[in-house]
Amino acid sequence: MKKLNLNPIEKKTFYLLLLGTFFAGFIMSVGNTQDIIAKKALNAETWQLAVLTMIWPVSNLFSIWWGKLIERADSLRKFFIFAAFFGRLTLLFIFYINNVNQFILILFLMHSANSIIIPATNKIYQSNIRKEIRGQIFGITMSLRTLTLLVLSYFIGRLLDWNENLFRVTIAVSAICGFINCMILSSIKIEKKDTGKPKERYNLLTPLIRTVEILRTNKPFAHFQRNFTFYGMGFIMMQPALPIYLVDKLQLSYTHNFVGKIILANIGLLLLSPLLGKKHDSFHPFKFTSMAFGGLIVLPVSILISSLFGPSTTAVAIVFVGFFLFSIAMAGINMAWNMSSIHFAGNDDSSMYQSVHVTITALRGVLAPLLSLFLINTFGVMTVFAVAIGFLALASIFSYLDYRAVQAGKLVVRSK
Repeated sequence: MKKLNLNPIEKKTFYLLLLGTFFAGFIMSVGNTQDIIAKKALNAETWQLAVLTMIWPVSNLFSIWWGKLIERADSLRKFFIFAAFFGRLTLLFIFYINNVNQFILILFLMHSANSIIIPATNKIYQSNIRKEIRGQIFGITMSLRTLTLLVLSYFIGRLLDWNENLFRVTIAVSAICGFINCMILSSIKIEKKDTGKPKERYNLLTPLIRTVEILRTNKPFAHFQRNFTFYGMGFIMMQPALPIYLVDKLQLSYTHNFVGKIILANIGLLLLSPLLGKKHDSFHPFKFTSMAFGGLIVLPVSILISSLFGPSTTAVAIVFVGFFLFSIAMAGINMAWNMSSIHFAGNDDSSMYQSVHVTITALRGVLAPLLSLFLINTFGVMTVFAVAIGFLALASIFSYLDYRAVQAGKLVVRSK
């Protein structure tokens, strides 16, 4: 900590972020276990798994409206409190859930809160943490959140193997912890920077106009969104296929599902987030994401190879190695997904940039699961992983070409 040379504001912000992050790990566990719970405990059908995959990105559709309000705000307290009550405590309705469709509804409310929490948290980092150490601070908090997630996932898996009906209790506990996380974040005061510009009038069209303006004038950011769309198509389309392959083809228990899909797939975030945060502070986002996107290809490749061995120990071992290597690349993706908008925002308020970034996930969040569902029903589940390889490769290649264009001065921000 001494090496970071935190000033009093940074130190207080960091400790509160760290405390909140611990509780955020519980909510993160819900998002990571939801598909396996839906498949095994609630007998979800393939189309319901596709819908389940869609709810997180689709719930982000309105993030630009929240982002514009956050951009104008001098305090973030009311946003976090709203998210705490309507996006976290609503998970307590889990005790009244009897089928997958009801499960999807409360998860939609939970994920919708992220369209508020993500840009608001992004604004805290931009306002209260220096650029030189921002990635490292985020990396440390991410490691703690991932550690919480991994420990929880293992014990939740063991608990559900004993009695799968206890998934309601685990989600209820996560609801309370998510509430605590939001209340902690609401206590962080941001260092408001006076731009000298009067606040413009706000109406429902204002965020749309601002979004178009950002994408039109900030071409590097627009290209960044295009590349993330390629990545998102590849990543999201695998999500409905994974529980089908892991549960039906490999016949894994709750514990083994969570060990592979959550623990091994996130171990990179635990071990490498601080280091990658430091690299992200010094690398251009295009160079950084080009390597990360390319690294993700190892997971669908390992699944395709494992399918040659049937439901065997060898197949499981190959998939688990794939999840582990995937986690290394995913640590980089997570860093870029959360922090790169600040880079592209420059001197502008990053909350609106991050909201644009979050909202665009809704577009691929609709298309990718539908494409996955079509491929599963028409050609079989393995086709999904083959097509995902193509999308991830495109994301990596275009990011590298964009990095070269930036270095050559051919991809720049236009004057407004």
